[in-house]
Amino acid sequence: MKRNHVLSVTVFFLVWFASPSLMASQPVPDIDSTWVDSVFKSLTPDQRIAQLFIIRAFSDKDSVYNDSLLNLIRKWNPGGLCFFKGGVRRQASLTNTIQHVAQTPLLIAIDAEYGLGMRLDSAFSFPRAMTLGALPDDSLIGELGAQIAKDCRRMGIHLDFAPDVDINNNPDNPVIGSRSFGEDPKMVAHRSIIFMKGLQSGGILTTAKHFPGHGDTDKDSHLTLPIITQSKERLDSIELLPFREAIRNWVDGIMVAHLFIPALDSTKNTAATLSKNIVTGILKEKMGFKGFVITDALDMKGVTNYFKPGQIEVKALLAGNDILLLPKNLETAMNAIRQARDSALIPQALVDQKCRTILSLKYKAGLNHVKPISLTNLPEELNEVSSEILSRKIFRESISLVKNENHLVPVSFLDRRKIAVIFIGDTNLQPFQEMISRYAPVKIISLPASFPMLKTDSLINGLKDNDLIIIGLHCNQGMISKQYGIQDCAFKLIDTLCLTKKVILDVFGSPYALSFLKNTSNLEAIIASYQDCRESQLLSAGLIFGAINARGHLPVTVSSVFPINTGISTTATRLEYVLPEEAGIPSVKLKIIDSIALSGINEKAYPGCQVVFALDDKIFYNNSFGHPRYEDTVKVINTDIYDLASLTKVAATTLAVMKLYEEKKISLDEKLGKYLPEMKGSNKQDLTIREVMTHQAGLQAWIPFYLRTLHNGQPDTVIYHHQQSENFPLRVAENLYIRKDYTDSVYRDIISSPLRSTRDYKYSDMGFYLLRRIIERVTGKPFEDYLSASFYRPLGLLTTGFLPRRRFPLSRIMPTEYDTVFRKQLIRGDVHDPGAAMLGGVSGHAGLFSDADDLAVILQVFLNNGEYGGKQYFLPSTIREFTRVQFPANRNRRALGFDKPALKYTSEGPCCKSTSPESFGHSGFTGTYVWADPKYRLSYVFLSNRVYPDASNEKIIEMNIRTKIHQAMYDILESAYMKK
Repeated sequence: MKRNHVLSVTVFFLVWFASPSLMASQPVPDIDSTWVDSVFKSLTPDQRIAQLFIIRAFSDKDSVYNDSLLNLIRKWNPGGLCFFKGGVRRQASLTNTIQHVAQTPLLIAIDAEYGLGMRLDSAFSFPRAMTLGALPDDSLIGELGAQIAKDCRRMGIHLDFAPDVDINNNPDNPVIGSRSFGEDPKMVAHRSIIFMKGLQSGGILTTAKHFPGHGDTDKDSHLTLPIITQSKERLDSIELLPFREAIRNWVDGIMVAHLFIPALDSTKNTAATLSKNIVTGILKEKMGFKGFVITDALDMKGVTNYFKPGQIEVKALLAGNDILLLPKNLETAMNAIRQARDSALIPQALVDQKCRTILSLKYKAGLNHVKPISLTNLPEELNEVSSEILSRKIFRESISLVKNENHLVPVSFLDRRKIAVIFIGDTNLQPFQEMISRYAPVKIISLPASFPMLKTDSLINGLKDNDLIIIGLHCNQGMISKQYGIQDCAFKLIDTLCLTKKVILDVFGSPYALSFLKNTSNLEAIIASYQDCRESQLLSAGLIFGAINARGHLPVTVSSVFPINTGISTTATRLEYVLPEEAGIPSVKLKIIDSIALSGINEKAYPGCQVVFALDDKIFYNNSFGHPRYEDTVKVINTDIYDLASLTKVAATTLAVMKLYEEKKISLDEKLGKYLPEMKGSNKQDLTIREVMTHQAGLQAWIPFYLRTLHNGQPDTVIYHHQQSENFPLRVAENLYIRKDYTDSVYRDIISSPLRSTRDYKYSDMGFYLLRRIIERVTGKPFEDYLSASFYRPLGLLTTGFLPRRRFPLSRIMPTEYDTVFRKQLIRGDVHDPGAAMLGGVSGHAGLFSDADDLAVILQVFLNNGEYGGKQYFLPSTIREFTRVQFPANRNRRALGFDKPALKYTSEGPCCKSTSPESFGHSGFTGTYVWADPKYRLSYVFLSNRVYPDASNEKIIEMNIRTKIHQAMYDILESAYMKK
């Protein structure tokens, strides 16, 4: 299976967008004058006036509203509609009705600066322009424009009032903010043009706004008439630059803003929209714009505070505008323009010329052939996974690390940290907190936007044991005048915590919110995530823990400390959780994996299971199926914990031996007698660790130690007691504790057991009992403590370890067998393996518990040549040594601890056919399985409790569930990358 990463058509498409020379040479499309002439001649003089209007429409109203809208269209025959609040099905249905009853097809417009979700409740919202401005390059911007265009066309929309090319050079601006790409005029111009070209490539008419620049104002033109006090020279060099570039690159239209700009027109209270000097003199004549000019909404107070409806529309038309957007009252506006025409104030020829302009736009938009919008699968097509992937790509690249003292991000040394995650602004558990909790054990705290300072004192006291605080700050307002919805209590809490703790602050909203912090010098790390949504929260959490690179940079100046382009780069060090498509795999293809897993449940091969696949450092499949027990109604979830059985050999014992081997504290070819003096004189003193770990030491497969401890079929009361005590300290099961000296009896039985007559490959647990004791002797630490300190806690593993009842509620631990022979009870939370149970639940061959996510991390350490989370656990040479076949001449396929593919494939082998010879893994008696393939950087974890309620159930083997799922995934990957 070859996985060649080649440039796709999409990449070529985006490169094409990024070429200024190609963009500037776009020709104006030919317009069929025959259709335009025909429609024009069908219109009365009054209807030609009506064609200049785009009126407001909603799709969330009742039938009374819809009927009144239809009557308005029948009466006046306006040029178009601009849709606002509503839903996709309702708007599409209403659009179909409107186009059916209209004499002349209507131009359908919308504000979709960041997608249809800007207006419609069941459509997708993409990242906003400021987030796009934070991207390290332009590669995704044209793709975004094309996707929004596709969505618009699917909805029967022809005109998008985008892009917003305003320069974001005034933090106090209450209406532009995140709608602007940033404060650098050249960057704004360049990125807005790429976005515009994306829209145009999908057949959407574009509108650059708000001419001549709405960025440098602290007033909202919806509410008043903002005043721009800048000079002509300043306006020309900054605000007008993106408009010039848009004109040069064939933008379809330009929207004029309601702004009073004395340097351009000092007529009292006259907005640019109503200024002939600005619209005609500057935009059309001086700048040479030949496209359509449209007003901003004419029902905004920027014009209605000073002029009456009707008067406004006449002035706008005389100023040079072609399209009159959202009159406050259509009938009043129509009557005023008719009177102006009849009085010769507005020549009929001017109306006719502008009417032809509108009709030409309609032809360009395809309205010469109106087709009804299909409602079939409409919401689904407007919320495809491709949109989510594109959105995640943008957030992944744009989130900006603007401060990072002592390289705190990505967070490392997880074993030394006590982390708390505080989210301010919402008391519900947030995706940000959930994702962080996948990477490390954390204390989770959720606070409302406003809280009493007394609560702050108790909160800080409760954090006395935590040394690292991660704060997610939710900005629920877009206005700086309201501190973006952040209350003073939040800033005070942050300032206080910084005095005694390391604090990482993540701002989910405008980066300008940082300006309200009294002192950012005490913060260790600061992240600007730009928006508060699920995608930004998940990816920002991943950035903090090294699942993704930090690449974004500020597109605006926040303060002297954080100027424009501030951004610190980091390198990914941990697994990232992604959608399948982000790993190059169509989600629909993975249904076969679901099907195989469910077939095992249906056939009662196991009651529940979890399956995880990771490819190229990305977990792309992570699903759980079934129930803890067949009779349960509660479902298995991904955080449930399984008895790993023999996976203990690779996820515990082998790890420890590898570390001690690197430290030269253990030699693989040294004899066991050197490390365990009690073995001297036995038939095992000359066995080597290499022979033991490859299962060719001649050891017995297993010994049923428990049989000797039963009396009349019951646990012998000389050996066991129903209560824990100093003499009976080791828990075997519920109300069953074994004598403290019986551990030595188990080891004596192993040491005195006979060897097989041949030293060929024979799988055995016995040697791994002995390896546990060797590790404890060499390290001077309990086996479980050494593993936890050396691997599990530094890796941030949340569940992996021995004796899970001490750390987790039973409800999280999957039950195993109902033991009718030895322990006489259902085993849940105690190790299933009888021998490991008799050692108190800790052994080198069994006893480890975990969920699948943690095991995927361990496998990734091997695929990363020993490195994970910024720490080198093993040398690459050690990885190679322990995962290679050790004795191929003996027809032994085994590596050190790990299993390997059969030397010659057979269906009875340990893995599926498509695994590479470099791959390695292991299986477990309880229905568990792990496998890693360095050739394809693919890892696979399958956990189940197939031994419930009876260990004799071997359907999982008979059905080849584990290897069948594995092979199915290879087939999916083969198909996916063959297509690429």
